Amino acid sequence: MNGADADFIIIGSGPAGVSAAFPLIAAGRRVLMLDGGHDNGSQEESRSVRVLGSNLESLRTDDGSSPKLQTPAARGILEPFRRQSGITGDGFIPIGSLARGGLSNIWGAQISYLDADDIADWPIDIASLQRSYENVANRIGISRNTDVTTDAGGELVLPLGATAAHVLHRHQAAKPADGSFRLFRAVNAILSEARFGRAACDLRGDCLYGCPSGAIYNSRQDLLLLRKSPHFRLLDSMPAVSLTRGSGWTVRTADGSSFSAPRIILAAGVLGTAALLADLLPFDEQGLRLFNSPTLAVPLLCLPRLLRSPTPTHSLAQLGLSLRYGSGASDYVTGAIYEVGALPAQSFVNRMPLGRKAGRAAFELIGDSLLVATIYYPGDQSHSYIRRDATARKGLTVRGGFAEGFSLRAETLKKMLRREWKRLGLIQLPGTSLAEPGIDAHFAGTLPMGAAGPFGTSSDGEMNLHPGLYVVDGSILPDLSSKYVTMTIMANADRIAHRLAETEANSAL
Repeated sequence: MNGADADFIIIGSGPAGVSAAFPLIAAGRRVLMLDGGHDNGSQEESRSVRVLGSNLESLRTDDGSSPKLQTPAARGILEPFRRQSGITGDGFIPIGSLARGGLSNIWGAQISYLDADDIADWPIDIASLQRSYENVANRIGISRNTDVTTDAGGELVLPLGATAAHVLHRHQAAKPADGSFRLFRAVNAILSEARFGRAACDLRGDCLYGCPSGAIYNSRQDLLLLRKSPHFRLLDSMPAVSLTRGSGWTVRTADGSSFSAPRIILAAGVLGTAALLADLLPFDEQGLRLFNSPTLAVPLLCLPRLLRSPTPTHSLAQLGLSLRYGSGASDYVTGAIYEVGALPAQSFVNRMPLGRKAGRAAFELIGDSLLVATIYYPGDQSHSYIRRDATARKGLTVRGGFAEGFSLRAETLKKMLRREWKRLGLIQLPGTSLAEPGIDAHFAGTLPMGAAGPFGTSSDGEMNLHPGLYVVDGSILPDLSSKYVTMTIMANADRIAHRLAETEANSAL
């Protein structure tokens, strides 16, 4: 196409977008990234501003959502998306980001890998995904928690919190006989040793408040490297609003600008991508199927750790867990255990059956012996759809719900978990709750790879209806296991970009 602005236009600067960019510029392709965000959020702020917010956002009434979504950093990411995206929820909280770096600004940073069983129905092989897992891991930096300061290879590792270490040792001493429950040290995208432009974790526990050291991976960090390439260009504050096809593809942005390329790569997140494609997809009455992970939060008290001193550590996941509840390949849940001491106190105080003053005093007394477990179900236990909003020309509504029979399965699982907590010497406190659909922000399946029909995409993420239009975010994952999904989204984007770079090279021969 004559006069194209780039060989590829990538929409979105989140983890999927940057993961697609690296292989393309390495192959010499011209890449233009359009981003609705900007760099203003990277300015230095005092700790009090990061914790309390410039307008004291942390003092607002608890809205019942996850503690990590109530910090000033999270509110600053999520609220603009809710106002500007045109996406509303009906029994569903639509989570998305228009900020530089997307949701990696507030992600949990826990790393999980799918195995061959997890992708048995996908149109790709596990070997290609594993190669891309390695590419991504080497780029972002990951660390495992442990109760020593160095691993067997002499590398620094991150300290495991004292309460989490106690629980892990208890598990190792008395594992369940059938092996259905696993507990292990969590792996997180956080640095134990400094690397380019990022410091090692300082163990201050500020993880939810916009990590000031850059130890937690954020895709905006990758943009510093990408912008060193002459093949890469980033345009700030350019949210894409429409896509049209002629001899190639044209993207129009909110300020009226337009940019063209033979190929467009959508990396705007599942909801953002759906909004961009609203005029290009034949939404029917049922709508677009959306997988999300039903999420259970469980507060736990470790009595042997009551009134004991904590270990300085981060406030990301300390332990990972999995529990199999059926014989099917996807019949398992995964989750994480967090130490509560470094989390926002107000979220826990407001859930105690006490007054605010008494609740805060109780929290200060037992906080270092408290844990919270988050449990994620596979996406097939959700029943959510994206529909065109009849009251708005381009608006979308996400209607959330759970699969038929889910409530019975959830109660069975709670009983299984109670047995495990008891075996670990943990007391399950009042307040266990099933989150409203959407709050997990684990989304997938709207434009599945390998599916036929108007909503399907190829194994390389190319839309069936629209040649030259590729998707690399969670939209194209054919299903959603209970494992943390961000690492897989990044690896799949890397895999697709390598394939596109190879295709371009072959076509030039």
